[in-house]
Amino acid sequence: MENPFKYGGIVRGPYFADRRSEIKELNREMTNLNQVFLVSPRRFGKTCLLLNLIETLKRNAIACAYIDLNAFPDIRSFAGVLTGLTAEALETNKDKLLKMFSGFKKLRPKVSVDRDGNVSAGVELAVEEKDALSALLEGMRHAEKLAAKKKKKLVVIIDEFSDLEKYNGQSIEKAIRSEIQKQAHIGYIFSGSEQSVMLAMIRDPKRAFYKLGRIMELGPIERGAYAKFVLGWLKKGGYTVNDDDLKRIFEIGSDVPYNIQRLCNVMWDNAMETKTIKPVLIEKLPVIIAQQDSPHYEMLWRSASQPQKILLIALSQDQTVKPFSKDFQLTHGIGPSSSIKASLDSLVKKGVLFKTLQGGYHFVDGFMPYWIDYIRKTIR
Repeated sequence: MENPFKYGGIVRGPYFADRRSEIKELNREMTNLNQVFLVSPRRFGKTCLLLNLIETLKRNAIACAYIDLNAFPDIRSFAGVLTGLTAEALETNKDKLLKMFSGFKKLRPKVSVDRDGNVSAGVELAVEEKDALSALLEGMRHAEKLAAKKKKKLVVIIDEFSDLEKYNGQSIEKAIRSEIQKQAHIGYIFSGSEQSVMLAMIRDPKRAFYKLGRIMELGPIERGAYAKFVLGWLKKGGYTVNDDDLKRIFEIGSDVPYNIQRLCNVMWDNAMETKTIKPVLIEKLPVIIAQQDSPHYEMLWRSASQPQKILLIALSQDQTVKPFSKDFQLTHGIGPSSSIKASLDSLVKKGVLFKTLQGGYHFVDGFMPYWIDYIRKTIR
C-alpha cells in the first residue's frame, strides 16, 4: 500500500484531508454567484481546497476557470489567460473558440500545439502594453456575454490575488470592481496567503474592493475530523497508534495542514516494518524532516547576516516572544529595535518569516526551528 499522506502538491480525492464544511460553504456561495475573498495563512491547503471545490462545482454543471496570479507577471499576460480560460470553460469547440477570439478588438487568437500534438486555442494582446487593462475588461465582458448566451453559471477563481498590486493594483482594482458589478452570470473567489495585503484590499473603505464580497478566513482543519482522517488511513495500512499519542502530531505541526501531512508521511515510512507507532518515534519526526530539508535551510542560513541569525535562533526557541521588547533584547544580546526591525523585514522579504495579523513573527517553514536547534546541538 502506497503512503497515503501526500504533501507539497495538489492532493485530491481520498487523499485530501477533511475540508467538507469549507467546500460546502464555498459551493453554496458560488451557486449563488457571489464574490468571496478567501484569506489563508501559507501551507493551510488553500489551493488544494480550491481545486477540489472546482470538481464539486463541475459536478453541479457550473463552469470554472482557475488562475494563479503568481504565474502571470503583468496585466498583458493576465488579460490573455483570463479571457482564454473563461471562454474555454464555457465553449469546448475549438473552431467556435477561434472564431469567437477573432472578433476581439484588443485581443487576437493564438493557436498552440503541445508535445503530444494536442491543439489548443487561446488569446494574446493585440495592442500596446498601455491598453492591457482595456483588453482585460474586454475579456471580462466577453465572459459575461458568453455565460448569458450559454445559459450557464461561471465561477472565476483568482489565486494569490494579493499579487494584483504588482500590476499597479489601485487603478486595476477600480476597473475590475466596476466590471464585476455589471455581471449577473459570474461568481468570483479571490484568494491569497498574504493576509495583511488581502485584508487591506478589502477592509479599507478607500480601496475599490471594500465590501465587494464576504471575507472567508481559512483556518486549521478541525482536529477531531483530521484525526479521524489520519487514523482511517493508518488502520487501512495495518498500523497501530494510541489516540492520545496521535494528538502530539497536531501539537508539533501547530495544526498546519501541510505540517500534519508531512509528519504523517514520514511517520508512515519510518514505522513501516513494525507497523507500531510509539511516542519516541513521534518526537523524532520533526528532526527527521529537518535533516531531510537541511540543504534548503543551509542555503537560507548562509544568506542571513549575523544579527539575522541571532534573531532566528531566538525565535526558534519561542515564537511567542515580542522581538521589540527590552527583555528580548537583553536575553539574546540583540538590538536596538531599529536593527531588529531591519532584520525582520529582510527575513520576511526572503520568505523565511511571515508577520501574523496579531503582529508576531513566525517561521514560514515550521520545521526550520528544529533544524536550527539540531545544528546548534551538533556544533557544540
